[in-house]
Amino acid sequence: MPPQQPPQRNEIVEWYNSIPPITKALFTLSIATTAISTFGIISPSSLILYWPNIRNKLQLWRLVTCFFFNKISLGYAFNLYFLYRNSLQLENEVFQGQPADYMFFHLFTSGLQLTASSLFGTYVLSDGLLLSIAYLWAQHHRDMPVTFMFGIRFKALYLPWAMIASDFLMSGAIPRASVAGMVASHIYYYLTSIYPSQGGRRYLQTPEFLKRLFPTNSRAFRGGFGRQDQASGSSTSANNNTNMFGRHTWGTGQRLGS
Repeated sequence: MPPQQPPQRNEIVEWYNSIPPITKALFTLSIATTAISTFGIISPSSLILYWPNIRNKLQLWRLVTCFFFNKISLGYAFNLYFLYRNSLQLENEVFQGQPADYMFFHLFTSGLQLTASSLFGTYVLSDGLLLSIAYLWAQHHRDMPVTFMFGIRFKALYLPWAMIASDFLMSGAIPRASVAGMVASHIYYYLTSIYPSQGGRRYLQTPEFLKRLFPTNSRAFRGGFGRQDQASGSSTSANNNTNMFGRHTWGTGQRLGS
């Protein structure tokens, strides 16, 4: 009997399966929401944040899809990569083995951004999602050198400000969704890290129902092609140097390039 051939490996499938669950959900929702609107499967107007339809017609999906709605472009591809890269490092390092805490971060910051959108009239919050992740990532990698557009180098701490400044320069308008995302992330970081470290009470606690839905695990997903490693005792950055590409904008409150 001839020896059986081992099944062929599909590195793309293995890479996708190696992404930790919350980052995988963000990555997948961004692609799916953008694709169904771009190819006309669903009208883009059905995906943006339009409060009258949410209140009067109970179109509650808008509360989610507005964070993932984009227009396919080269800039969107860069944004998608940096969303994946920064979220992967947060989930594997800062929130290692604690998916409920990472989920709570997104629910808390998204809630603040939705509140801000009702005041400032923003309809697309994908910029806010990107900036909330980038800000928290920058706080935990403050001294990591990053290279921004045109080869400008600075510490990661200043990256969110550089992203907002570039949006302002390219669009000529205040990127309200981006600012809201950064402020929301700062509030979370202050209440969970800065204030408690100064002796204050930690007011933000991950709800028990999230801990039951996303139980603690001991595995760290590395997100490389076909790699899925056991969690180590210390967290390391995936890259010692970050290269940030030039970005462009499309529409109010919408970053489409990175």
